[in-house]
Amino acid sequence: MLLMEKKNDVFGKRLKELRNNKGEKQEQTADSIGISRARYSHYENNHVEPDMDLIRKFADYFRVDTDYLLGRTNTPRKNNNDESDSLAEIKKIVEDYGIEDIFFHNIEDWKNLTDEDIKEIKNHFKYITHKAKERKAKRGD
Repeated sequence: MLLMEKKNDVFGKRLKELRNNKGEKQEQTADSIGISRARYSHYENNHVEPDMDLIRKFADYFRVDTDYLLGRTNTPRKNNNDESDSLAEIKKIVEDYGIEDIFFHNIEDWKNLTDEDIKEIKNHFKYITHKAKERKAKRGD
């Protein structure tokens, strides 16, 4: 039983660390995963254990291996050089912001983006959508 408690403690600690690394509040992460903030908080604080489907969702969302979340390894990803990671993250950002049509001129360039590049793009999308909402509010739409 003690071993299970240690793994559970690791899960919540890693979940919180990954969320903080993304610069998100619990509510943002919970919304992205499709659960309530209260439910997310229970996982992060080790009050309850998620089922396998939710563990997979967390792993996909934070782009880490399930073994890392469960404390079975200290390596967040099996393959840190996965070219498709940056492209998948860009696709997710575009979908999150409701952009209907985006044209990638050279898809190979997009595959080589770093996590820092992705973060800058996400911040840019946040800024652009914020400005668009301000313009819309000024027009009274």
